Amino acid sequence: MRVLALSLRQAGAEVRTLCLNPRKHHIDPVSLPVEARVLRVEAIDVDTSVTLAGALKSLFRGTSYNVDRFYTPSFEQRLREVVREERPDVVLLESLFMVPYVPALREATEARLVLRSVNVEHEIWQGLARSETGCTRRLVLGGLARRLRAFELATLNDVDAIVTVTPEDAATYGNLGAKIPVHVAPVGIDTDDYSDRSGHGDPLTLVFLGSLDWRPNIEAVRWFLESTWPIVKQSVPGARFLLGGSNPPAALEGLPQPEGVRVLGRVPDAREFLASGTAMVVPLLSGGGMRVKILEAMALGIPVISTKLGAAGIGARDGSEILLADDPGALAAACVNLLLDATRAATIGRAGRQYIHEVFDASKIGRRLFETLENEVRRPRPA
Repeated sequence: MRVLALSLRQAGAEVRTLCLNPRKHHIDPVSLPVEARVLRVEAIDVDTSVTLAGALKSLFRGTSYNVDRFYTPSFEQRLREVVREERPDVVLLESLFMVPYVPALREATEARLVLRSVNVEHEIWQGLARSETGCTRRLVLGGLARRLRAFELATLNDVDAIVTVTPEDAATYGNLGAKIPVHVAPVGIDTDDYSDRSGHGDPLTLVFLGSLDWRPNIEAVRWFLESTWPIVKQSVPGARFLLGGSNPPAALEGLPQPEGVRVLGRVPDAREFLASGTAMVVPLLSGGGMRVKILEAMALGIPVISTKLGAAGIGARDGSEILLADDPGALAAACVNLLLDATRAATIGRAGRQYIHEVFDASKIGRRLFETLENEVRRPRPA
């Protein structure tokens, strides 16, 4: 979000940022980088922790607990005050979980309300439910997915426009019944901040980097360790697999770790961690949107081995800019290939780096999004 907001400001927009500051991921705005100060960030503390009482309340009301956790009257009140002070042309809502504030915004401002959708949220939970082997957990996840889908469909046309990060998500919204304009603006990165690290990592090391409290990442790691890593290890006995990411759950930390595997948790420098191996592995089986960590790895010249779902929306060419595989055998073969062929790993890394610098530069994406939002402001409102 910070990169997007900065790129919009560079394109000519005046930006003010109001955000929820959950207890689990609490950040002091004062600690943000100097360049982020122009975004005038104001954070409202909120506890989004999962609780039995909250889950039961949503259950009895027939609402989506996934969404309910992100609603708080204090944020709604401050949001009303800010839009009355600023008189914005556009309010950009980052994710579905900001949609409950739409009624309050409609009362407080004439601004166009645009949903920046990073995922079609209910699809993530549907995928998790399908892949869950435990009967009870499958029923719970399925129930959460159904309620989240109901909310997503019921509010689909409550905003004035939607901006997705992938063409696939844009098509999904159309199929779900979106009657409002749906645009695509990929996630962008500051490509100038990513030096070429192709071929610099340890040739026998694979890395994974992602939030380890996000269910699709936990599912992906477990699947890779159980189904793919044994094949890799048999072919390359000296191979290592390092997992970095915030908030690894106790279940993952306590998981018997195969030989060569280490769960590191939060890493002090994401770019140094990505560059420490010969390739980054992204074995996602569920989820949506676009994986920023793939963009960052490729921008550094680190080759990426991913499932097709994990690389959705990126559009890199399989075999030349990225390696894609969906079954354990093919995924293991891709890993082994790069572990045993440093020259090919470096070649794919450099090709991927060039592609990201050409297609996903944040300043270019920001200018296009700014023009899109300007056109939305000029577009006559429906009668």
